[in-house]
Amino acid sequence: MRVIIPLHITGFWYVVESYNPVFTGSLGAGITLDPPVIAEESSYDCELLINDECVVSPVIVTARKLAQISSDSGVSLRSKVALGNGYGLSAASTLAYLIIKTGNTNRYTLNKVSITAHVAEVLNKTGYGDVIAEFYGGGLVLRTQPGPPSIGSVDIIPVSKSLKVVTVVLGSLTTTEMMLRYGFKINEVGKSVYRKFLEDTTIESFVDLAHEFSLSVGMLSNDLDTLLKSKLSKYLSNGCVLGYFIKKKLLTVIVEDECLVEVTDVLSRYVGLPKVFNIARHGLIVMPK
Repeated sequence: MRVIIPLHITGFWYVVESYNPVFTGSLGAGITLDPPVIAEESSYDCELLINDECVVSPVIVTARKLAQISSDSGVSLRSKVALGNGYGLSAASTLAYLIIKTGNTNRYTLNKVSITAHVAEVLNKTGYGDVIAEFYGGGLVLRTQPGPPSIGSVDIIPVSKSLKVVTVVLGSLTTTEMMLRYGFKINEVGKSVYRKFLEDTTIESFVDLAHEFSLSVGMLSNDLDTLLKSKLSKYLSNGCVLGYFIKKKLLTVIVEDECLVEVTDVLSRYVGLPKVFNIARHGLIVMPK
């Protein structure tokens, strides 16, 4: 079995808590990315391999226990990104792991598996909306009801195929660390920004509000904001760069394809190593043997 899952970067959100982790989640919006995570069963003595490196994941351990499955075989993932950088890889790896490990059991349906993955993420405080966003995919994903697929809900906003997403990893910050540092501001600013987005659900509005969110919360510093405005001013003024924002320590820039080379050159010279992604028009894909 092969499982294909897009990555996901949230632009803004706020957490909706419940006594039951199934109903805990977040409302917000984010973009799904290609190249996706590609996962298959592994014969190695390792529960989770990411790019041939054995990774010990508390989320995977929780998911395995919740699903009551054995650890006698593992899952191997290929991904362009690493864990802990804001791409939603934790959710993608957990979802892929559960699908592959339960694929031959009577407990296997995609909704059941996604609920377990979501609960494992919530219990470990590693994600509140990535599972449902990656499950459905489609481009710009608006989370309209918290929770996993079949309980939560999303709406999909189509975006132009000419748009690219350029990211620069500026450091590492776990979701738990992020919520401890910025949690109050995330929920305060997130509610306001989310309401604004519902009035104008365009990609341009998304980028503007994600910028406002990351600056107000404190993930985007004033110094970096000033630098980016200066170095990208030509592209911002002519509309070739729609805008930028930061989630955790991940700089995300939305760029028209026509100026992609120039913008990545600017970012590499002044900010860091850029990675280029397409906006994924698909969600979860399962390819049985």
